[in-house]
Amino acid sequence: MKKQVCAMLLTIMFSCSKNTTELVGTWQVKSKYYKATYAIMEENDSIKAKVLYYNDGTTIIRKKDKKEYYVFENLKPSKNQYMDAVSGATTTNENKPNIALQPIHKDTLKVTTYIRNKPLNEIWIRINN
Repeated sequence: MKKQVCAMLLTIMFSCSKNTTELVGTWQVKSKYYKATYAIMEENDSIKAKVLYYNDGTTIIRKKDKKEYYVFENLKPSKNQYMDAVSGATTTNENKPNIALQPIHKDTLKVTTYIRNKPLNEIWIRINN
């Protein structure tokens, strides 16, 4: 009986754990205000999103640029949401997390950025694994 209970608990634990590999791939932002493409990568039990292309009409970042830019780094997975990232895109004195990712579908992410404690929601669409 103990073996069955242990096996059942292990199965539940592993089936409930979030796998960061489902986020790995190339994502395009669905926005009226700017165009952006990001690559989400897994590294050392965390994920990060590298800017491949960004154009808001004033700033343009391309993959071929010498400097690498990240939307977020060191994002740790939690149950149904990914939190604990500090965006490198904006200089800030805040050390608390300011970005959250929530998978809506296997190819759609809801990305919430907090600016002055107010949420800004974006939708990212997967364009490549």
